[in-house]
Amino acid sequence: MLLWGILLGIALIVIIGGVFALVGASKPMNLSGSAADTVKTADQTPAAAFVAEKKTDKPVMQFFVMSFCPYGQQAEQGIIPAARLLKDKAVFEPHFVIYSNYQGGGPTYCFDKASKYCSMHGISEVNEDVRQLCIWKYDQAKWFDYVEALNKTCKVGDVDTCWEGVAKGLKIDTAKISKCLKSEGEAMLAKEVELNTKYGVQGSPQIFVNEQEYNGGRDAESYKQAICSGFNTAPEACSQALEGGAAAASGSCD
Repeated sequence: MLLWGILLGIALIVIIGGVFALVGASKPMNLSGSAADTVKTADQTPAAAFVAEKKTDKPVMQFFVMSFCPYGQQAEQGIIPAARLLKDKAVFEPHFVIYSNYQGGGPTYCFDKASKYCSMHGISEVNEDVRQLCIWKYDQAKWFDYVEALNKTCKVGDVDTCWEGVAKGLKIDTAKISKCLKSEGEAMLAKEVELNTKYGVQGSPQIFVNEQEYNGGRDAESYKQAICSGFNTAPEACSQALEGGAAAASGSCD
């Protein structure tokens, strides 16, 4: 009986010791030796402000959007005040996200018979992408005013007629833009596809400052700071704060 009691006591000690060992192992130890979780989650650390690695005398912001993507329009709303502030001191260059064979291709989504130039929100969106490329080519000074007004006035369902009133209000030559759409559209879209491939563009918006992908906020001040970080010597305008947060957006654009 005494032997059985000793053996039982030893067994209990081994079992209890094992339990405590498992409990202790379940909590990571920090360098001070106390049980604690030392890993911070991403939302506890604010993202660093974007800084362009390459500096130039005249930095370039290339922004790729779909003309009726809500997130693309949100980005444009933030970029426009920065572009107006810096005017000819920097370049704000619009481009468009183009898909091949989207939803199987065809005239519902694609500009061409081969279905190489398509967009997520349909043929009316591709048409408007091309019109905006044409305005950028032939009446660049009015591009930002046109896009700002069009985004407020027109929707993808009516833009093929609505755009004309917006353009005429800004004294843009609508006949010239319509001719450009028909005669230059495919060539313009081919160049956009080349740039989409070069920069790995997949969704709207996707933005680059001096060819470095931008990963900051979508408000005017963030865009201004981003392009100002790309100057060799920033102009005085860069010290002017731009107000306004990013507008709300919803939907899918990639």
